[in-house]
This record gives sequence, structure tokens and C-alpha cells, in this order.
Amino acid sequence: MKQIGPAPGTPSAPVTAARRSPPTVWLVLLLVVLAAWLLLRPHENKAEHLANDVTQAILKNDMSPVRQDFNAITRAQLDNRAKVGRLSDDLHALGTLKSIKEDTPKDAAAGYHHFAAQFEKGTWAEDLTIDSEGKISAFHVHPTDDAGH
Repeated sequence: MKQIGPAPGTPSAPVTAARRSPPTVWLVLLLVVLAAWLLLRPHENKAEHLANDVTQAILKNDMSPVRQDFNAITRAQLDNRAKVGRLSDDLHALGTLKSIKEDTPKDAAAGYHHFAAQFEKGTWAEDLTIDSEGKISAFHVHPTDDAGH
């Protein structure tokens, strides 16, 4: 009978880090780098996410996906199809939406958020006010002072 491996009673060599296969080391390193990137990359905050959703709805000229995010008083304005349509046309004239970044001053009133909405052909400002129940009580999109509009 032929035996494969070390003879019985002979200790086998321990597996060391130097003997690990290179793909395993690279895979572990890749996973560590990926985890660090996911944790450290800038994330859209809740207010930016909300402003982005409303802006996308305006661009699509369909406010129904964000209707529940507005309070009852402001929600009535969403039914003004002419007003939403004009605003949609204005934003479409700016090209593709690239980003929305919050730049609210530190001393702003509670619930108030200010954003720079960067489009392909310019940047507009967005003002968002959230009431005590977490609903949008005001949303205003307008050219910035330097937009030349």
C-alpha cells in the first residue's frame, strides 16, 4: 500500500502567511480597501436626498412620487400643472442635473435647508423648509445671483 503525505507520526509543516496563496492576500486587501471607501466616501444627507427627489419630480413634470413628502397646505400647490410645467421647462433648459449639494449656513433657522443644484449649463439655488412633522412646508427653486437669469 502506497502512502501519500508525511509518514504517520511525522509533524506536517505549519501554514504560514508566506505560504498563503497571493490571490487570497490580494482579495483580503481589496475587501479592506472597498470597505474603507464605502465608509469614507461622501454620502448624500437626508435633506439632499429629499431635494434631489423633488428636483427629479419637477424635471419629469410629475409630482406624484413626492406628493406625500409635502404637508397638506403646500401639497395643494403641486396640483398647479402650469406652474410645475413652467418650472420643469426652466430646469430642462439648464441641461442634465449633475448634483445637489447642501450649503445651508450654520446659523439658519431650524428646518431650513439651502442647496446648490448644479446643472450642465448652470447652477440654481434651492430652498427647502421642513416642518415639525418632517414634511416639506416650502420648496423654492430659483436662479443664483451669478446665473445671469
